[in-house]
Amino acid sequence: MNKKKDQPAPAEQTGPVVYCGPTLPGAARQYTVYRNGIPSPLAAALEARPALRGLLLPLDRLPEARNAINRRSGPIYSLYLLANRKEA
Repeated sequence: MNKKKDQPAPAEQTGPVVYCGPTLPGAARQYTVYRNGIPSPLAAALEARPALRGLLLPLDRLPEARNAINRRSGPIYSLYLLANRKEA
């Protein structure tokens, strides 16, 4: 069973989640933790830019995400780069 593949989508997650993408002015700051759902500006950004969904992770994956972004490698970093593009 692939652990990452079986994780719920951001809207289905029940515990705290952290946004690991680049800061989105007016919507989200990088590494912000959300405990009671996500705010509507971030939800709108996720709808408009689907690549951002992969950067909203369960809180226990924060160390993995930070390492990937700092190392500049891996799938999380690829999504991070894509999120920096306007058309992501």
